[in-house]
Amino acid sequence: MPEAQYLEAVRKNYSKAGTALIEQLYGDNFLSLSGECSSDNIIRHTNINTDTRLLDIGSGVGGPAIYFAQKTGCTVTGVDIVEWNVDEANKRSRLARVDDKVAFQVGDATSLTFDSGTFDVAISQDAWCHIPEKRRVISEAVRMVKSGGFVAFTDWIELSEMESKYLAEVQTAVAAANFSKPQCYKNWLLEEGCTIISIIDISQHFADRYRTMISNLKLIKSEIVQKYNQNIFSIILEKNELILQAFTDGKIGGTEIVAQKQSYK
Repeated sequence: MPEAQYLEAVRKNYSKAGTALIEQLYGDNFLSLSGECSSDNIIRHTNINTDTRLLDIGSGVGGPAIYFAQKTGCTVTGVDIVEWNVDEANKRSRLARVDDKVAFQVGDATSLTFDSGTFDVAISQDAWCHIPEKRRVISEAVRMVKSGGFVAFTDWIELSEMESKYLAEVQTAVAAANFSKPQCYKNWLLEEGCTIISIIDISQHFADRYRTMISNLKLIKSEIVQKYNQNIFSIILEKNELILQAFTDGKIGGTEIVAQKQSYK
């Protein structure tokens, strides 16, 4: 599928209505399965504090960025390619009274406009699966951080090979351009001169949260049917059950990676 079609799929998935439904199912404003647990791990590994300049690449509606600022006092710049996400994230930053610390702007993760070495830490939570050219995202993330800085992220990943039709169905359900493998992310970071600090398989956490999501979805069936129709509910349920099956079958999962850029003296 051409990149423009992937972008349109992401915009559709994270429209105002789509985001509202995802948040209702996830039970938080992260729009990610990794959630606060991975945010806290990233804080611990990278020593994010009040002096930290943090870049969130694929910041969505701002949940992780706002969380990092509230918990550590760091300054955060969020970048997302979906315009509505950026507007909503800035609105939420103001409502959370952290807009003096957190700001969001439209940008392309594969071609960032900041000067090299602007940030201390570059992070992302479950967003890079939507970007076709993941190798370029890694290169840009590493370029953005200073010598000795950190790149820390979570993402949906491929755990084992899938038949092409099945893979296409799963990617469509997730609105994923493609899935990387943990070893690919590791190799790309090493090629960029980074040291791997931590790699954690969070696939079980992803699967557990997805089971909860589907339970939540069934609880609000009548609400969705009333707002839309039975067919829409059936499509949403089928899509999410396909994703859960892919988790259960060990085809897809989640990874949490922290790497440090080589320090030049």
